[in-house]
Amino acid sequence: MLILWICVFIGLGVFGTMFYSIYHHRKSKGHKAAQFHENTTVEIIWTIIPTLILVGMAIPATKTLMELDDVQDSEMSIKVTGWQWKWEYDYLDNGIHFFSSLDEASNKARQVHSGIDPRSVPHYLLNVDKPLVVPTKKKIRFVFTAADVIHSWWVPELGWKKDAIPGFINEAWTSVDKPGTYRGQCTELCGKDHGFMPIVVIAMDQPDYDAWVKKTKEDAQKGPDLSDQPRDQLVAKGAAIYAKNCSTCHLPDGKGVPGAFPAIGGSAVVKGDIKAQTNLVLNGKGGMPAFGKMLKADELAQVITYTRNALGNSVGDDIQPKAIQELLPNKAGAAKPEAKAAAPEKAEPIADLSKDELVAAGKAVYESNCASCHQAEGQGMAPMFPALHGSAVVKGDINAQVDLMLNGKGMMPAFGHSLSAKDFAAVVTFTRNSLGNSVNDVIQPSAIQKLQAALPPAQDDE
Repeated sequence: MLILWICVFIGLGVFGTMFYSIYHHRKSKGHKAAQFHENTTVEIIWTIIPTLILVGMAIPATKTLMELDDVQDSEMSIKVTGWQWKWEYDYLDNGIHFFSSLDEASNKARQVHSGIDPRSVPHYLLNVDKPLVVPTKKKIRFVFTAADVIHSWWVPELGWKKDAIPGFINEAWTSVDKPGTYRGQCTELCGKDHGFMPIVVIAMDQPDYDAWVKKTKEDAQKGPDLSDQPRDQLVAKGAAIYAKNCSTCHLPDGKGVPGAFPAIGGSAVVKGDIKAQTNLVLNGKGGMPAFGKMLKADELAQVITYTRNALGNSVGDDIQPKAIQELLPNKAGAAKPEAKAAAPEKAEPIADLSKDELVAAGKAVYESNCASCHQAEGQGMAPMFPALHGSAVVKGDINAQVDLMLNGKGMMPAFGHSLSAKDFAAVVTFTRNSLGNSVNDVIQPSAIQKLQAALPPAQDDE
């Protein structure tokens, strides 16, 4: 506002002088244009004065910019993580953690042929199921990152936006003076449902905020319902979980999007080993997010059972919440990768195996860890997941393929810490001598064991 009033003052002076001169020195009053050349003194004066004005404006402007970036002395901190397509909030000071998604009413109305008039939905596409709640009159530090692609967190009334970038941390702060609801959106084109990940911030006076914190913690302590549920009940409840969390990519009817998101109906993963599907859903892979971090054990059991007994599938089995809970760590909302339990062997050397033995063992490893992206026959899903059949990588230098699988690249995860040396060697050998490939070479577990020993320690996401 200070800069604005300075500009208004200068504008009034400049344009006032112009209009006065034009009006009082017009030709109809007998005035004639003066003929003169430059005046060095005047030129120096009107160069020095604007320079002094600009320097005077730069001092408070620079001070304000420094204050905008100064997150020191914040009274609380909130970590914001962007996901396709929702926001994850971690209150770093009190342990509250949750995901915030598009509200159910907007999600239903936005579906093609829903028959719902969007104008009948309050705050259509600008409402969420779980808003971010903050206290008023406190300096709040925000830490931004992303789990998959670049997002951007923007609430106009807070006065700024910040990019959320995988592998990077951005910071910002705010202090909300008045209680109320403040709405925003993701402003970085982040994929198919970029337009459906709104932000809602509710500011409360301190007593109301304290009551919300207490209730939220009490609800979190209750945890999931771990009682056994009939299959029909799991399926019925799983339908709502699927609609909210899975239908965006796999579509409401489970037909998927060819070339991008695989179909659920008739899926080899869904119709195969339920443990392998559970591992995939909990820990994610490639473009598939890790829902073990987002959903509770009972919700995971319901949606997995639903996919296996609906959407054109009729496997006839189920998984109970207790079985899911055993795969989750103590911290609610985060998945415990099964793969980390199978840590690479570091002690005893492993005996060499024949090519046939490695290929046979590698088939099961491939089906559990690779088929969901590269497909059962290795045909892949262009353009997102490349084919292994005829792949230049698989048919090329075996050491280059091993390095890629050890360390990952792009959407390809790093399997160096998640597979045992035997399983790693087996799946590499399988891909090079099956799936339409016949390179006729092998790599032994002992060689993988040495490479894994040289890897840096695995980083715990938590």
